[in-house]
Amino acid sequence: MKTMRKLFTVLLALAMTLALAVPAFAADTTGSITITNPQGDRTYTAYKIFDVTYSGDHYSYTISDTDAAFTTVKAYADVTANGLTLTPVGKTGKYNVSTGDSFSAASFAQYLKTNAGSLGTGTAFTQVGNTMKASGLTPGYYFVSGTSGTVCELATAKDIQIRDKNEAPQIEKSVDDADRTVEIGQKLTYTITGKVPSTKGYTEYTYELTDTMSEGLTFNKDVKVTIGDEDVTTAAAITKNGNGFVASVNMMHYQDQIDAPVVITYTATVNEKAIQRDKETNTATLKYSDNPADKNSFKESSVEVEVFSFNIVINKYAAGNESTKLEGAKFVLKNAEGKYYNCDTATKAVTWVVGKADTTEVTTDVNGVARFDGLQAGTYKLEETAAPAGYNQLIKDITIVLKEDGSATIDDAASTPEADRSLTAGVANSTGTMLPETGGTGIMIFVALGALAVICSGVFLVTNKRMSKEFF
Repeated sequence: MKTMRKLFTVLLALAMTLALAVPAFAADTTGSITITNPQGDRTYTAYKIFDVTYSGDHYSYTISDTDAAFTTVKAYADVTANGLTLTPVGKTGKYNVSTGDSFSAASFAQYLKTNAGSLGTGTAFTQVGNTMKASGLTPGYYFVSGTSGTVCELATAKDIQIRDKNEAPQIEKSVDDADRTVEIGQKLTYTITGKVPSTKGYTEYTYELTDTMSEGLTFNKDVKVTIGDEDVTTAAAITKNGNGFVASVNMMHYQDQIDAPVVITYTATVNEKAIQRDKETNTATLKYSDNPADKNSFKESSVEVEVFSFNIVINKYAAGNESTKLEGAKFVLKNAEGKYYNCDTATKAVTWVVGKADTTEVTTDVNGVARFDGLQAGTYKLEETAAPAGYNQLIKDITIVLKEDGSATIDDAASTPEADRSLTAGVANSTGTMLPETGGTGIMIFVALGALAVICSGVFLVTNKRMSKEFF
């Protein structure tokens, strides 16, 4: 029993010793921060903002009024809405750091980036292989910045890896037609989005966007540029460039809004040239400065958006003989809403009307061909309104489905459009029953049939009269 008691005492003492050793060990341990994708000639610096105090598995942050970053951090904390609180620890000159629900690490990082000059000297990063690394960092809360942009990354110092979030400027582009199938005459709204880049280290900075459209699109010259919630169109240099435009923004004027969205919008109208083309492209290319030491050093980033339209081509022929093309057949086209196709003869712009009175009726030519051009994806009914002379008119409409992936069906049978998105629908007509000609053999048949009818009527009357007499 005494032996067990002694053993327990030893183990307890050892456990207490180890527990006391944990925070001491943690406090003396240094860490590192590694940037895995450093950008160009950019240099990086790690600034310690808060100290960290460990207690077992728990830790807390503090800052001293003698720290280089104290004045800058306190100014941020003095704004209640920022959600950062500094609480004095007696008269030690130290402050406990706490955060509320309104605290945003991203906003705090942005603030530190703007005020990086008042954060002290920091620890410079050195190149290690394809990375940049800062070593020998005591545990704490760090802000990392780069000379030609800033990494808004805050981290507790240990062996951690971060990515340079201020990578090369990128743009995205979209069009307001979700399925990207369009009609001739349709007005499209294009949107290009980017972010305000950091121009730190630059004496001048190029941010120039060139947008080019294919010939099936008509630029409407209505470019609008916004940064954040501010309309900066008048401040941007916008010039027409062929079938498109060039927009240049002086980003040196917007460094108080780094990472704020840059949005460029404009419209274009699908024109008749799109009928014979497989697609219409719209390419945006961003040209931007890449080296603070060389004002003529640029890189580019491009993005492209495509739209396309369908055509329905009618191939009219005699049933049983496809080589016999039928001229003079008339057709109208209805959409899924029951409205009728109308095509402007001058512009080829497509609209949809309620009744047949205003619809565009197409007629097959000598080759048996008629067309409905400039259609978007959807379900359509092809209705024959008049058959060629000597042929029966179709009773049932033909159902055509044009799909946004470029495929199609005709009466539920898969069909493949041509390279220019034209879908050919073969329509056969059968000949009708012809009446005999006057004076021909046929007239004798009609006379004989008439005589027979008269004879049958006489026999019926006589028979009926006799039966009546016998009954009475």
